[in-house]
Amino acid sequence: MLPNDVKDASRLVEWGLHPRALPEAHPEYRDLVRRWMDDGGFKAIVASVAEGLKLRVVGVSARTGIVLGTEMESVFAYTISRFRRNVSNDDAAVVALVLVAACATFYPAQDVLDSDEIMSPSATLSEIRDRLTKLCQALESQDRNGDAAAARWRKGWQYIRALPEIVEDARRTARSHLHGLVGLVLNHLFETGFVAVDERQDGNHLYVATPRFRMMLAEHAAVPLLDLARGASEARENAHA
Repeated sequence: MLPNDVKDASRLVEWGLHPRALPEAHPEYRDLVRRWMDDGGFKAIVASVAEGLKLRVVGVSARTGIVLGTEMESVFAYTISRFRRNVSNDDAAVVALVLVAACATFYPAQDVLDSDEIMSPSATLSEIRDRLTKLCQALESQDRNGDAAAARWRKGWQYIRALPEIVEDARRTARSHLHGLVGLVLNHLFETGFVAVDERQDGNHLYVATPRFRMMLAEHAAVPLLDLARGASEARENAHA
C-alpha cells in the first residue's frame, strides 16, 4: 500500500460526502469508481478509510458513485435536528413516518426494490401524501386494537392525522398542513441526492427516486413499518374495488 493509494481512497470517500455529485460529470470521480471496481486492494483501502471516519460503504456503481452509510457516533451521522432548522428532535416520529410513506410509494413491493431496472420509480407529492394518510389510518386502527408498535408511533401519527390536507395561503413546504410537510421532506431528499425533480408547469412536480435511494433503502428494507405502509394502501384499494 502506497501513500497515493490512501490519498486516492480518501478522495473517493470524500466524493461520497457530496451525494448529488455523479461520476459521469467528474472525470476524477469516474476514474476512482472504475478503480474501485477493478482493484480489490484499493477496495479494501477505501473500506478502511471509511471505517476510520465511522462510515461504511453501502455500494458503488458507475451510475451512483459511492454511497456511504454512517455509524451513529460519526460526525457525519444523520440526525433529525440536522434535517432542517424548523424540524426538531421532537418531530422524529413525524419525519420518519413521512419518509416511510415516500419509500413505500416509490417501492410498493419488495421485488421492485430488489430490481436493478434502469427506469427509476417516480411519484407526485400528492401520491406520497395519500400514502402517508393511509399509513397513519392503519396505525390508528392498530393502536385501538392494542398494538404496541402502533402505540410507539402514536405521537407521530396523531400529529399527522390532525393536520389539514392543504392550506391554500401557506408555503408549499410548511409544517402547518399535510401537503407542506411532505414537501419539506421531499426537498430534503432532493438536497441529499435521493430524489430528482421533474418540474411541471402546473406545479404538480414529479419526484424520481435515484439509484442512490434504492441502494440505501435496500440496506434497511426489513422495516415492519414499510410493510405496513405498503399493505395499508393495498387494503384501501381493495376496499374500493
